[in-house]
Amino acid sequence: MFLYSFYNYYSFLTTVCLWFLFLIIKQTYSEEIFASKAILSSEGTQYIPANMPAQLISITNTDSIKKCAILCNNNVLCRIFDYAVSSPKQCRLFEGDTNKLGQIVSSSSSQSQVGTLQLSARLFAEYGSPCISTCNHIRYLRCGSNSTCECMPHTYWNASISMCIPQLPILGASCQQNISMCREDLNYTCLQFNQCGPLSVLSGTTIVNDTTVIRNSSTVGLNWPNGIGILGINSDSIIIADVVNNRILGLWDADTNYKNISVVATEWAPGHSLQYPYDVYVNAKNECDIYVTVYTNPRVVLYSNMQTINPLPSTAAGIGASGPGLDRLNIPFGVVVDSNKNVIVGSMQDNRIMFWPPNALNGTIIVGHNSAINGNTSMDLDAPLGIALDEHNSWLYVADSNNHRIQRYNFNDTWPCNGTTVAGGNGSGPRSNQLSYPSYIKISNKTGALYIADSGNNRIQRFSQGATEGVTIAGDLNGNPGFNDTMFNSPQGLAINHNETLMYVTDTNNNRVQRFQLI
Repeated sequence: MFLYSFYNYYSFLTTVCLWFLFLIIKQTYSEEIFASKAILSSEGTQYIPANMPAQLISITNTDSIKKCAILCNNNVLCRIFDYAVSSPKQCRLFEGDTNKLGQIVSSSSSQSQVGTLQLSARLFAEYGSPCISTCNHIRYLRCGSNSTCECMPHTYWNASISMCIPQLPILGASCQQNISMCREDLNYTCLQFNQCGPLSVLSGTTIVNDTTVIRNSSTVGLNWPNGIGILGINSDSIIIADVVNNRILGLWDADTNYKNISVVATEWAPGHSLQYPYDVYVNAKNECDIYVTVYTNPRVVLYSNMQTINPLPSTAAGIGASGPGLDRLNIPFGVVVDSNKNVIVGSMQDNRIMFWPPNALNGTIIVGHNSAINGNTSMDLDAPLGIALDEHNSWLYVADSNNHRIQRYNFNDTWPCNGTTVAGGNGSGPRSNQLSYPSYIKISNKTGALYIADSGNNRIQRFSQGATEGVTIAGDLNGNPGFNDTMFNSPQGLAINHNETLMYVTDTNNNRVQRFQLI
């Protein structure tokens, strides 16, 4: 009897203990669903978000950093808070993180601190489940339109860590398609080139077309615009080769919305008209010097100080006659000038690139052959068009048009140079690793990326350094031509302003110049 009573008493105690343990576990799990842990930084720090207006939730005064932490924990969007930065009791709540969306830095207040909420994947275990009785009890999820638990506003599902994390409020931030990584309340979406931004980035603004009135000119508008360059650093003025109208135009000052448009040049010498000027180059070392390639009377013309009378234009390369001789050019197209005023020009029909020092009577072949033959090896070109110079790295880039590729050459190599294909070279086509009759190249001074006028595909492609595939930043992804503000019809030239915030494209067959925002 005694043993039986003892056994019952022992069983009772065991049941009570197990029940108490269950209550502890249940309470811990419940707290984990509704709460989170805050990690404090050292004193004398503050949080700097990547986008203050978009990430700042509130600014209040509280008696302690503990109460500031409670305020953050009570706000489902809050991930970061700081305390006593600008005043002793100031509590600031933020969306974001300390990785991509902001950083912890030193503060002028020795008492300030930053708190970071530490969330567990367990908080999001019900993501995607029917929300009849689950996500209504989980503070970091909500019941979506399809009656399943989904992430709160301003957050997206990161499958690799099984959590909802903050969306990106940064214009130009890298993103992946179909994941809602970009802040939708800012009208950001993951654009076709995998950066966050508004859809308006894909639309161009026409700044001059075939109906634009040109000051002091009886000829209205553009007719087959091709080469384009930018004059100035603080304000964009655009120089354009208006090919069929046989003239060079200047569009002065972006802040006037290009209402001041005038003719810069119509002659390569007194009494000798420009006939089909293809490309223009604005000398970065002397911003009033422009160089123009001319199809008829093939040569490169220099307009010093952008003057046509005093001083008169001069010939910087060629003699005005075509042929394979080293003193001649044959359909000169792309042109650049180095810091020593050496002219580098593509002779399209001769399938070669020529180097012409100042006042030289003959040029030197950088790429190509004396015989002017075309080809598709690393030593050959076939109808080279636009060229770009990275003088800092001694690299020359050539749009090898009929080979549908961009070739890079090291200036320090023995001339004629052996080239490396850095974009295209996989036949003509609209795939991301292909080009079709590329015509123009610009180099980003910030990243080294190449911006390419992929004229046969009616688009502008950007190739990051070392990339084997490009992204379409303007124009149709599939290479279709068009006239609306998101499309081109054979874009031949492009220019990027000094701050790399704007891109200008000569939409040649649409007889217009389009301006795009760069991000």
